Amino acid sequence: MAPTDEEIELGRHRAASGLESALSFVSQHGSEMAILRSRALLGAESLETLTQAVGRGQTETGGFLSLGLSSAGAIGLAQEYTLAGLTEEVAGTLEVLLVLSDLGALSAPFVEPAAVFLGRVQNEDGSWGAPETDPPARLFTTGMIAGLLGRTRVVRPVVLSEASGFLEQLWSPERIAAPAWPALTAFAVFFSGVDHEEADGALQWIGRELETGYRKRFYDAVTTVRTLLHCQAVAVPGASLDPFALLTDLLNEQGEDGGFAELTSDDERLRVEPTLDAMLGILRLCSVL
Repeated sequence: MAPTDEEIELGRHRAASGLESALSFVSQHGSEMAILRSRALLGAESLETLTQAVGRGQTETGGFLSLGLSSAGAIGLAQEYTLAGLTEEVAGTLEVLLVLSDLGALSAPFVEPAAVFLGRVQNEDGSWGAPETDPPARLFTTGMIAGLLGRTRVVRPVVLSEASGFLEQLWSPERIAAPAWPALTAFAVFFSGVDHEEADGALQWIGRELETGYRKRFYDAVTTVRTLLHCQAVAVPGASLDPFALLTDLLNEQGEDGGFAELTSDDERLRVEPTLDAMLGILRLCSVL
């Protein structure tokens, strides 16, 4: 049943209050870069200010070391990087691309050197990570990097072609059956960011599995929204997620202190990344109501 105009208006007011509380949480517990991200999301700082701050961290190789833009968070991206055996510079460069993608800033001038760097350190089999690790361990990092590079105008086609060859060998509907957030999201980002003949059918499977995982509570609202944000969307083919219901669930997950992922860790800093995810999700969902 569709929400009434009055319900939508009340939802918007609740969202505005939630954003204010979330900003306060990030300001208390986040790094300088995380605070800058939160303020840029809300328009309190310009996107140019954020991109300039990020660009200053680029190394001579074109990559980035960790800038404190994100943390392990509820989903545990750091664990996926470790499993893949990513170097600090590849992990930091992926971190930068993720943040720029969220803000629609993948056209920043320093993205091209970063893409060149990632192409240079790509493995012979098309993946990113330590070659001695099992291919499934490199699925997440490879899908994310290839999908993000596919949204830029500066990546060499051969880089995407070789990554596609690696990921094609791993793709199957069974691999993304919930709970399987890393694999599902990696394939979602890849197939939504790279022109591939299997994309339409794969995204249908991905959408169905995302919705199934959400309905069965394998994935909470923040985790579900994070997948959509990684795809630069609030909906994906195959999923019939109602934006208003998803927004309501998202706001219901906010803690009294304004942060999200309350049960993630006793370390409040690890709740900063889920809170930033939620802030962006609230903004995106409100924009389509």
